[in-house]
Amino acid sequence: HSLASAFNAGGPFMWVILVVFAIACTVVIDRLIFYFIICKPNGVMLAAEVAKALNSDDVEKARKIVSKQRAPMNILMQTAIERFSSGMSFEDVQKGVDQSAIREMPRMTQRLNYLSLFANIGTLLGLLGTIVGLQAMFGSLAAVEAEKKAAMLASGIAQAMNATAFGLIVAVPCMVFYTSLYNKQQQITRDLDEAIVQLLDYLEKKLAAGKK
Repeated sequence: HSLASAFNAGGPFMWVILVVFAIACTVVIDRLIFYFIICKPNGVMLAAEVAKALNSDDVEKARKIVSKQRAPMNILMQTAIERFSSGMSFEDVQKGVDQSAIREMPRMTQRLNYLSLFANIGTLLGLLGTIVGLQAMFGSLAAVEAEKKAAMLASGIAQAMNATAFGLIVAVPCMVFYTSLYNKQQQITRDLDEAIVQLLDYLEKKLAAGKK
């Protein structure tokens, strides 16, 4: 009951901040699923499995290995495998991987920056709600008896500060999740780069050996 009263006392900006919080939650859930379920950081192991399959000339097995997930790394490897199995040169294989990377890499950072934006919006909306609340309170003080002004002023300030408090309650988790997810994204990107370089290095050597 007290939480509901505090929320209602914060004014209309509390609802706007709540909407921002709800959108931020959907972004966090989306990124958690993408980084921890779709993009598992096992790139070097995956590249080694693909290389082992291709070393046995088992292209179909290599395809199955990378088709288990639709992560950017798997799609880049799939492109390399398809071009390699089509008899293309290493330059064409590398070109295809680069083209796929242009399409797939934006998925790594997609919507992540929104969390930083929502943190700032939540804080600013909270301050704006407090300012508007204080303005309304001071405007109504003129019609109040002198002996009641002090009590009304203290109550009004406390209520107006609810908006700032709620804005910060939304902003702090947004920044914590943004930092954590950004670090996870960097880790996955490094893993992807290492795995793709390892696979391309193997394909280059295999294609060079095939020409001899």
